[in-house]
Amino acid sequence: MRDHIIRAIFHQTVLSKEHLDDNTIVIDELGLQNGLVRADIAVLNGCMVGYEIKTQNDNLNRLPAQVAAYSAIFDKAYIIVAAKHLTKALTILPEWWGVYVITGDENAGYAFEDYRIASRNDQRDIISIARLLWKDEVNEILICHSGKSIPKGRNKQQLYELVAERYTSEQFGPIALAYIKQRSGWRKGHSLLS
Repeated sequence: MRDHIIRAIFHQTVLSKEHLDDNTIVIDELGLQNGLVRADIAVLNGCMVGYEIKTQNDNLNRLPAQVAAYSAIFDKAYIIVAAKHLTKALTILPEWWGVYVITGDENAGYAFEDYRIASRNDQRDIISIARLLWKDEVNEILICHSGKSIPKGRNKQQLYELVAERYTSEQFGPIALAYIKQRSGWRKGHSLLS
């Protein structure tokens, strides 16, 4: 049970509709928290949904840090987990996280049991969401959307703090999502893996 095989099958099956939707962006390995953590799969449409894969060959040592990073950013999150890790994963995951259990094997083929549907995350962190954006995007948002001028020479962290002063995560999340989705050619060309 290798990660790239599970990922490819998940793209082809569970995420097939998302790949066909021109208004949805599906990204492998999206950097979170300035690249300290990577979301295995991110689906960006009307909301941001993150997927973390834990195959039979993985351990759950990094899962608490990954859960914290996902929980700071995503509207919804899922773990795609081998059955042997399910019980332990459930002790680590917040109740709002969804769970897919990997079933089958290489010979019979893999499938995904929808064990628990994700609910909406109400604990997102605005600075973590802002870190998904480029500096010029944050500048533009602060100038255009807040109607206030920005002092010159601010570094990215200072801009993130200004965002946190002027917006709630509920207000800022959709704005950040719109900026990510409008990036010209960014992370485009991802097709269903075969």
